[in-house]
Amino acid sequence: MKRILLALALTSSPALAEESKPIATQVGDAMRPAAEAYGKGMQQLMNEFFAGSKGPMGEAARANLKSQDRREREANRGVRRTMKECIKPGNVIDDNVKECIEGIRAKEW
Repeated sequence: MKRILLALALTSSPALAEESKPIATQVGDAMRPAAEAYGKGMQQLMNEFFAGSKGPMGEAARANLKSQDRREREANRGVRRTMKECIKPGNVIDDNVKECIEGIRAKEW
């Protein structure tokens, strides 16, 4: 960890001299994306680990994974469609049709 901080400080020292922020703040700002990515990865790993277990920790981990999946799908949603465009043959309306209308699922039927 010390080597990483030292290398970061040495390689970015010319850029740091131009800014008016303290060096510790600049180093923190430079490391923030990596730290956030590491935190997200560890959270995902722990949720997947506990999701396979029984009990309250397993239930909470499964709920977290489900809500995370829903947030990712909503963030990457496509174009919203009308009910007429998404309805299944025989006028069947189910969760797949609802997701198609919201733009989360492609029409595959």
